[in-house]
Amino acid sequence: MKPQNKVAAKKAERLFIQGRDFHKAGEYAKAEAAYKQVLKLMPTQPDALHLLGVAAFQQNRFEESERLLAAAIRYAPNAALPYYNYGNTLRSLARFDEAIAAFTKAFELDPSNIVALEHLGNIHKELNQFDKAHHYYDRLLEIDPKNAIGRCNKAITLLTEGHLSEGWELYESRMNCKFEDHELMTSKVPLLAPEWDGGKPSKPLLVLPEQGLGDQIFYGGMLADLETAGIEALVCVDDRILELFKRSFPKLMFASNITLTLEFARDHLGAQVTMASMGRWLRRSANDFKNIRSPFLQCDKNRSDQLRRKLKNPNRLLVGISWQSLRAKHGASKTCRLADLLPLLSTENVDFVDLQYGDTSAEKAEIQAQHGIQIQRVKEIDNKTDIDGLASLIEACDVVVSVSNTTAHLAAALGKPTIVLLPWHTPLWYWHLGSIDSIWYPSAVLSRQEKAFDWAIPVQQAAKIINGLAS
Repeated sequence: MKPQNKVAAKKAERLFIQGRDFHKAGEYAKAEAAYKQVLKLMPTQPDALHLLGVAAFQQNRFEESERLLAAAIRYAPNAALPYYNYGNTLRSLARFDEAIAAFTKAFELDPSNIVALEHLGNIHKELNQFDKAHHYYDRLLEIDPKNAIGRCNKAITLLTEGHLSEGWELYESRMNCKFEDHELMTSKVPLLAPEWDGGKPSKPLLVLPEQGLGDQIFYGGMLADLETAGIEALVCVDDRILELFKRSFPKLMFASNITLTLEFARDHLGAQVTMASMGRWLRRSANDFKNIRSPFLQCDKNRSDQLRRKLKNPNRLLVGISWQSLRAKHGASKTCRLADLLPLLSTENVDFVDLQYGDTSAEKAEIQAQHGIQIQRVKEIDNKTDIDGLASLIEACDVVVSVSNTTAHLAAALGKPTIVLLPWHTPLWYWHLGSIDSIWYPSAVLSRQEKAFDWAIPVQQAAKIINGLAS
């Protein structure tokens, strides 16, 4: 090697180490600047190309990431990690076949990287190819039988398919891990009392919340079973739904953000369970859905009647709409634009009410300016924080059309006729597969995309249903 090349190589090495340190600290701009300096000195340096591609991926610049990682693979074709990260980028670009090939190559080059098997299972699950998903989860669990993420991903696949009994048992593994693909437990659940065995404890059962607000509403349907069975329970829920749940389940005790000591628990509690774990005992087969309570939530009827008198035109259908999910994972796949709902919004003899949480003023102003369609907003109700008010507003409507978010769960739990617009794959297992009906929510109709991010078919189906009701 010529002296000047040795000097360049040494400088490139120092810059690469510096960039990697910045990268580990989350200082992406400084890391990228260092990697680019490396590439000026050594344009085909694969490690710099690789980590520059990873940095682009971490900042959601997926097309740039794809180009850089492809180059890294070209100059280091036997390195496993670039293939693995290439698979992540391709998956984010919805190039699933190429992502499968990349993860497969990553595992071939490094069989210790069982996370590649997890991603292969997840992609096939997203493609509704459940046999293949199980194949990869089973391979992962053969290597590491106690792998909590692998067990839970397999559980979610089983639950999606409707194999509830087997799925619930594996789903208990969610307690031991945090997920890349799922928002589950946010912290370790304290063991304050013996785990519930499905029977009637001698002292009250402590029911602990988990997951998001919509999930708490969803799992809340099983609280009705506790009331029916005469089981005393102290239930902790998000404070936004506290009053709603107190009204809906008068035989149970409720608290928000409760802090319990082990001594108190020993004296006053018989057992404990997290909300989703109730399914192990209460929703194990189709027979357990025959006599479920629907609706299981009750709004403030006086407030709802006032809202209906204010909003309802006697000669027109009143339809509540919600079109966004702000969930960190899968939110984008479940969200549409208000403009995507135009075939629905153009239905005659219908007035629309905004049930969407967040600031929707710009989208509504655009729809009104371009199409003359006005969507009512009840300003005294904050759709994100005043969930009891939102429940009354939903009850005031004739029908609700919503993507899969808290509004959809709330409307269906209230027994309101609800059309749920679903993505083409099933990121949330409880909507199951294929059917237009929901075993969890008898008043819901499910309308699914036929291809990714294309809302035309479900919106047209919703418009047809609404048009029939309004005629």
